[in-house]
Amino acid sequence: MSNFLFLLLYVVISAFGLYKIKAAGHVMSVEFAIGFVAYGVGFLLWLYILIRTPLSFAFPIAAGALILSTQLIGYFLLDEDMSILHGIGVSAIVVGIVLITLRV
Repeated sequence: MSNFLFLLLYVVISAFGLYKIKAAGHVMSVEFAIGFVAYGVGFLLWLYILIRTPLSFAFPIAAGALILSTQLIGYFLLDEDMSILHGIGVSAIVVGIVLITLRV
């Protein structure tokens, strides 16, 4: 599997974990436990990514993709507000991710 696919898997698992933790309502619930485990698996995957991928490539992509995914989860699944300026800021992050992935 390519480094980029590992990064994508990391973002999906970590964002899912964060969503379940936030949506759980309290710490002593099955939903929270699922989120905690998913986030932990994401952390282990992140360690694996760091072994295989230059930090200067992996971190900006992972951080930016997590910012984007958590914003979308917050807006669509958790009914959180997003202002125009907030959307512009997230869009700027996405442009930065694209520029980093296009470097040679």
